[in-house]
Amino acid sequence: MESRAIEVSPTNGQVEQAVEQGLRAAKDRVLPNRLYTWFGSDQELRPKGFLMTKMNGLTVMASHFGLRGETPSETEIQRILAEETMLVSVTIFGETPTFADNSYLVLKQGEKLVKPLNVRFDGVAQRTKVWPDAPRYKAKVIGSFRYDAFDAKAKTTIMVFPSQGDEVSFDVEFSDIP
Repeated sequence: MESRAIEVSPTNGQVEQAVEQGLRAAKDRVLPNRLYTWFGSDQELRPKGFLMTKMNGLTVMASHFGLRGETPSETEIQRILAEETMLVSVTIFGETPTFADNSYLVLKQGEKLVKPLNVRFDGVAQRTKVWPDAPRYKAKVIGSFRYDAFDAKAKTTIMVFPSQGDEVSFDVEFSDIP
């Protein structure tokens, strides 16, 4: 049994529950971005990130539909269930507009390093609200990891390597994700 949030082959019941959770969140006016699995700091100018798994994807999608008074179609649900990767999005901070250019990220599980299928990053970072004070800029680094490449039950360290140094890491217990 895998952790509920990182479920590679969810049951019909789990799918229905995730969709219902998103529709309830929309009814309660919870913003869809609050439904992601967040990690890192809860402070605005500190590194943080989120995981986008199949289960999160279903809940977030249903919330978007629910905010428009709609319900996701079976086609939309199947599109998310067909995903072969988990998305890891990390917001990092630096002092130059190009600090995140050519950044990389990996998952470390024990001695094993799990490399992403692909990585995207902000080539030009955005100014923070405290600019010109530090931290001056923020950028996103996003990696897609194949579900069959990592252990969904393992303690994991998400490691981000900006090209200009200042590695950032986060310890995440996948099995504790609700």
